[in-house]
Amino acid sequence: METSYCLFEINEQYGAVQATYVEEVLSLPEIVLIPNAPLGILGVIDLRGDTVPIVDLRLADETQAPHYRLTDSVIILQQTDLRIGIIVNAVKGIRELSGQDLTVDLEAHQASSQLHLKRFFAGVISEQTDIFILNTPHNWFKTGEIQQVMSVTRFLVDEFYDSQTASLSSGQQAFEQHFLLFAPMATLEEKIVFRQRAENLRQSHNAEQPVRESRALITISLDGNLFGIDSNLVREFITINQATPIPCCPKHIIGAINLRGEILVVVDIAKSLGLSLKALPRAPKAIIVELEDTLVAIIVEDIRDALFSADLNDIEELTNSSSTDHSYAQGTVPYGDQIMQILDIPALLGSRELVVNEIL
Repeated sequence: METSYCLFEINEQYGAVQATYVEEVLSLPEIVLIPNAPLGILGVIDLRGDTVPIVDLRLADETQAPHYRLTDSVIILQQTDLRIGIIVNAVKGIRELSGQDLTVDLEAHQASSQLHLKRFFAGVISEQTDIFILNTPHNWFKTGEIQQVMSVTRFLVDEFYDSQTASLSSGQQAFEQHFLLFAPMATLEEKIVFRQRAENLRQSHNAEQPVRESRALITISLDGNLFGIDSNLVREFITINQATPIPCCPKHIIGAINLRGEILVVVDIAKSLGLSLKALPRAPKAIIVELEDTLVAIIVEDIRDALFSADLNDIEELTNSSSTDHSYAQGTVPYGDQIMQILDIPALLGSRELVVNEIL
């Protein structure tokens, strides 16, 4: 008999959990860490007023800090009274799998696996690749274990976010130091996105607050102008130390880089926006955008805001008052005392000036 499973990827390995346990999938937010927490629990999140423990299925390695990315997700699982989340790199959809193909002997796989097989996994199904099958969530813990952890977490969550509010009034240095707790290998811009995601999850349960539709944007600057890029298209922020030139390409195609085994084209979009091309700094900043499984690195002067929430009522149609080219803009929105253009990244990267897909 086949059962529906939610398939996910973690550390280049495949896992699956029964789809009936899956409540929702979230973009990874900042997690309130629980020091010395047992049972594989990394920490907790405030999910619309409910404190939910978050588990990292990977084996703990105290010599190396975990590298969490903006593209990671949390799968929220619910089994009777237990609500818990697991961190994964990507969700791969729903697949029908047969329990008859399950091999329960995991000893042969543990040495080569980076997953905590003994506690969390029931067995492995071998198809074109091994798929590790998660045990039912209740089997992860002994009676009373999870209740002991949860008994103190509500206090920790409230105390943590109260301290964050206090840090905002203590200056930029104190504010940045609070970001060292979660995802220490992430950039400050990425940590701000993790924080904003967590704040959005906390605040979304307040029914008294009016619901205002908004659009999440990454705010960048180019030649003194501000531009917004849809945050759903942005995979991460990087610094480019070296790019390999591509023969016979125009000047705004900077070259190509290898990002963890993936080859990306690096582009300077200033000319396409009607701005002047300037000499690049020695190690320019870039944002990685993903379009239809294609990754592109876009050079920026600065990342002004890692997650700006633009009220849809504030977005206006374009005018011709600016010297920049509006061909690839979707509208404008106020940003402080400035006006920011919202870029149409799919149209821009598919334009004749760039033809990124053909270069790749």
